[in-house]
Amino acid sequence: MVAPSPVDAGSDAVPLPTRILQLADGKSVTFHESDIPDPPAISYAKNIEDLLGVWNDNSPQWNGTSPLKIRNIPIPLIHYPLVYKYWKGSQWKGVKKVWFEWKVYTTDNFWARYSAPDKSGTLRRLKYTPLLKQLESERKAENQRLVDLALAELTPEQLTYRKGSMHVHMTKPAMIAAYYRKLKGLSMEDEDDEYND
Repeated sequence: MVAPSPVDAGSDAVPLPTRILQLADGKSVTFHESDIPDPPAISYAKNIEDLLGVWNDNSPQWNGTSPLKIRNIPIPLIHYPLVYKYWKGSQWKGVKKVWFEWKVYTTDNFWARYSAPDKSGTLRRLKYTPLLKQLESERKAENQRLVDLALAELTPEQLTYRKGSMHVHMTKPAMIAAYYRKLKGLSMEDEDDEYND
């Protein structure tokens, strides 16, 4: 949970804006924009299992470490949006797709769904690249399903967004699906109002 810090009304100095991140162990991390490092250059392509140890401090798999540290405190990667989205928006835009992939990998029963038998019949997890292709294919199919619903339910005027002083018709399936999800209260955390970009 992140909350803006209170402002000291009796102080003449303008305080730096701060945020407070509440960790699962009860500790609070208060930080300023200047405390936030660039997103770590990391990949879990070769070992997705390592991601589970750094993803969520509420998980029994949490190992107490993280490539993201604020004030020398390891920050679980599940908190990326809370750390980067508000003060480091351009950096968040650069990492949000990868963060969403990580989020998907850490869902319950993920590997039960994305494993397949090998030639000997042993169940094996999909490799990283085929896994990404499968996830992208599923996401495109789900977007198309939502586009079909949106086109059936909404008028063309409802499928527009403002760009400057103009109204622009949505044409990209991902944009229409994001708008429809938001309209129906089904928004996904990684979308960030894509249709307004």
